[in-house]
Amino acid sequence: MRERLTAFLRLFIFWFSYFISARIFFTVYEVSLTRKYAFSEILLAFLHGSRLDLSATGYFLMLNGLILTLSIIGGANVFRKIILGINRFFIALFALVIVGDAEIYRNWGSHLDSTPLMYLNTPKEMLASTSAGRWVLLFALIFSFAGLWLYLFKKFVSPKVNFSNAVRYTYALPMLLLTGAMILPVRGSLGIAPINTGSVYFSKDLYPNHVAVNSVWNFLYSLKKLRKMDPPYRFMPNEKADSLFHNLYAHQGSTKHLLKTEHPNVVLILLESFTAKMIEPLGGVPGITPNLNRWCHNGILFDHIYASGDRSAKGIVAVVSGFPAQPTASIIKLPQKTQLLPFISREMKTVGYNCSYYYGGNVDFANMRSYITLAGFDTIVSKKDFPEKDCNSKWGVHDHIMFKRLYDDISKSKGPFFKMLFTLSSHEPFDVPMKTVIKGNDEASKFMNSAYYTDKCLGAFLDSARKSSWWNNTLIVMVADHGHPQPGNSLPTDPLKYHIPLLFTGGALAVTDTVVHTYGSQTDIAATLLHQLSLNANQFRYSKDLLADSTKSFSFFAFNNGFGFLSDSATRVFDNTAKEYVTLKDSTKENDAFGKAYLQVMWNDFLNK
Repeated sequence: MRERLTAFLRLFIFWFSYFISARIFFTVYEVSLTRKYAFSEILLAFLHGSRLDLSATGYFLMLNGLILTLSIIGGANVFRKIILGINRFFIALFALVIVGDAEIYRNWGSHLDSTPLMYLNTPKEMLASTSAGRWVLLFALIFSFAGLWLYLFKKFVSPKVNFSNAVRYTYALPMLLLTGAMILPVRGSLGIAPINTGSVYFSKDLYPNHVAVNSVWNFLYSLKKLRKMDPPYRFMPNEKADSLFHNLYAHQGSTKHLLKTEHPNVVLILLESFTAKMIEPLGGVPGITPNLNRWCHNGILFDHIYASGDRSAKGIVAVVSGFPAQPTASIIKLPQKTQLLPFISREMKTVGYNCSYYYGGNVDFANMRSYITLAGFDTIVSKKDFPEKDCNSKWGVHDHIMFKRLYDDISKSKGPFFKMLFTLSSHEPFDVPMKTVIKGNDEASKFMNSAYYTDKCLGAFLDSARKSSWWNNTLIVMVADHGHPQPGNSLPTDPLKYHIPLLFTGGALAVTDTVVHTYGSQTDIAATLLHQLSLNANQFRYSKDLLADSTKSFSFFAFNNGFGFLSDSATRVFDNTAKEYVTLKDSTKENDAFGKAYLQVMWNDFLNK
């Protein structure tokens, strides 16, 4: 019995230490964020996070304890091999989770959850986000972390998992009771509610709270909830939420018609990761997007527009369907729901528009093909439509080739047409076919250099278009699919990360050098554009006309289990895990209720589709 108790104790110490080392690894890997905080703050993260470490350890001790109990009854050697094999397997598997979590956090600003599983059916595109050098580093870290802990397991635990059958069966009961006692660290308390990731939050800042989260526990918990979409966003009675939501969109007044013709051609350019932080007229870093900067004075610039979410799949739906991003889901992965959405392309087809979609990558990525097909696009142009020599980006076809294809197709098209181009060259790993202009090996420099390239391609397209025969009857709309942490390493809760450009230009536009200061979102493009085309936008319940004279000025964005609500007088960012505001620059309860009502109504709508 003593041998089994010793093995149990060694396994407890081993796994608890394993999870602490995972947190140490995380803070080192995210050193650019870690060094922003005092050592005492990070130490507190370890202290608070130990509750999840104990919970994760408890789960594994319950498994090991059950096997140890069975070994008392008989087959000690067999069960010894099972214990050693299972623990070695999870040591290696969780090394993959721990390193992968740190890399995901570096890119997305959130811990690894079930989201990457959405992209397993398109592994090439998923892998393209990371450079070859980074993959080498990641695998080296995985093997090193796993190797170190497999060695420690061999030295510290394996010799103690050595017991015989010569024990009394009555020993099984105390061993089983000890195993059952692990329910206490597993649950994290004696109360009714079990522990969750929010239980370890302690700081007013998000990063120390994220340090406290056990990456393995969080990942396994997200898998458990992968198919569970219970409504976690209920802040008030639904009737009150509906009323407040209605007030946000009521009484928009009449729109200002700023087009020379009723049904001009429309070209919508979705710019990958084009954050306002690098666009000078929006207060961004000078010199990164000189062409877009110049064109901001040749049309209508909306200077308070925010991305609905933080992923491309969410941005596309926000732009084309006017449907907001969900904090813990992505509707584009659910065709049974997306088929119930409205689409600006289908509305335009009712008055004779021919619709085409251009993307230089794989349109099967993130279920894009299903969505674009449902949207009614007559033609889809993707990397499969280009020779192999042109597919020289990790994602597919670089932007200069796609812009040329778009220009050539427009020149051969009869109107009215609606053509949508989604760029890709400014996506990780930021490799572009251009001599480096923004020098530096850090992520921010490489990202801005790739954006400089896309901007150069965009400028060439617009300059050529302005000289074309179709220019005077064409409206061009430019908007980003989402923002980016760089430059500035913005946190996921920082509104600056979601601030993006929205520009209307083209020969069909009757005004120029105009700035609209109304707060809005990608979802507002639908109503704004359709009203300019004298089309009905009533189906787009989350879309307001940014050019209407009585439109309410507000923006809503969603991040992983949280939301932001912005207006002329308020900045509120709510973390639903912590159940508190992480940014609060307005004390009125009215704005508090509006943001929560918006999320509640949208989430109910999402669940009911």
